[in-house]
Amino acid sequence: MKLSRAIALVGSIITLVQALLIAYDQEAICFNSGCAVVDSLTTVDPIFINLVGFLFFQIVFWGIWFARKKHERLRYVKVFLLAGIAGEGVLVSFQFFIAQIFCSYCLLILAIIVVLNFLAGLRHFIASSIVFLTVTMGFASLQFTGANNQSIRNIETGTFATLQGSEVEKRYLFFSFTCRYCEEVIVSLKDGSECGMRFNPIDEIIDFSLTNADLRGLYDPAVNRAIMQSLGLEQVPVLLILRDSGFEVINGAGAIQRYLDEKCRVSFPPVIPGGMGVSSGSSGLDAIIPQDESCKVAADCEDPETLPVPK
Repeated sequence: MKLSRAIALVGSIITLVQALLIAYDQEAICFNSGCAVVDSLTTVDPIFINLVGFLFFQIVFWGIWFARKKHERLRYVKVFLLAGIAGEGVLVSFQFFIAQIFCSYCLLILAIIVVLNFLAGLRHFIASSIVFLTVTMGFASLQFTGANNQSIRNIETGTFATLQGSEVEKRYLFFSFTCRYCEEVIVSLKDGSECGMRFNPIDEIIDFSLTNADLRGLYDPAVNRAIMQSLGLEQVPVLLILRDSGFEVINGAGAIQRYLDEKCRVSFPPVIPGGMGVSSGSSGLDAIIPQDESCKVAADCEDPETLPVPK
């Protein structure tokens, strides 16, 4: 019981420290980019989630403490431990099936809860394992494609640079450092534009050709990849336009250039031929993926096998 109390106390300290770091805009405890991705896909503030975790560990700690003389009270602690492992089953399933990336901090909390359930006894550990597997199997039987566009609300954390202009509607250009079609769109904005533009890369930017843009000190490409994944987008460049009534997605360099030429009075060299996809919506999206003038997210555009052969 002493070991269980010590582990519950450690869990309380970790979750409280995490909540305080987030509250004071400090770097949170995490060992990979998965935390930012998962946070961008939740509708609940991470501070609240960590405070609930702190409360959970405190209940377990004091429950074990008061059960020193009356072991019957441990059954109430075990109920909370089962609730905790069920909650972790939801979070782990969410990371695996929806975010498709694991949050290292979340896995640390999972490990603490698993150990607490193990120390509660073999029969209880078997019961907790059944609860965890039941939750994950329930998630595995569901289809989440296109159902979650909540990640858009954290889009600003993925913005690398901004171009000043009209803000009647917010425009976000998703691009890759290795995509030549993305570079064509970015270079076309060198002489200015009547429209404001935000640049959201899906990878780390080594060099940015748009000198008239304002660079931001911090940005997270993982957030942009999560947004594209939640919208079912697999190729760049993509222009995401946010309005009060919903959003619009424009795929491919040609379609983006035509939009900028019409809406922002940006002149371009002759547009590369090819039919581009344009999609719009407010709660879901069926994106039309172009066959050219774009690069796959999972591959460098310079790879000859991924590029159309010029004629």
